Amino acid sequence: MQQELDVLVEQLDELLGEPAVDADDALEIATVAGLAARLGASESQLAEADGWRTGQGEDLLDEMWEQVDLEPLLEAVDACTGGGLGDDAIEDAVFDVDDVIAAAVWCGRIEVVRSGAQELSRIVRGVPDVFVGVTPMAAQMAALPAVAEHIGLYDYLLALADAAG
Repeated sequence: MQQELDVLVEQLDELLGEPAVDADDALEIATVAGLAARLGASESQLAEADGWRTGQGEDLLDEMWEQVDLEPLLEAVDACTGGGLGDDAIEDAVFDVDDVIAAAVWCGRIEVVRSGAQELSRIVRGVPDVFVGVTPMAAQMAALPAVAEHIGLYDYLLALADAAG
């Protein structure tokens, strides 16, 4: 996971080196910062992003959270339960939702994604066999201290980790 964290920190530096001009840019920054924070990025690694979040990025983030709609992403995950999709497609669908949830945690906007996170848990628990390919990665993520801090929100990671059992 250290290698993934290093890549995220580098990507975050690149994103912050260019002007964020719209809600899509804000979501990308928040997602990368949220994922890095969850993996244990240090205060110094997140300092510039934290400053952006409470400074020049604040209005863009507010605009972005007004536009966030997890429903299409959750529909994509639900579509996976019908079978016929490979592990990569299923992983992509699940982690598209997870990206937004990590961004919300970093931004302190958990209320925007809480019901979506709960729905993701319900989908996974309803047909766990479909999600077995995601189990190893989810198990690693479920063990992270930052996940434990928000375990009610990240219940879907526990559901994914248990999918093989």
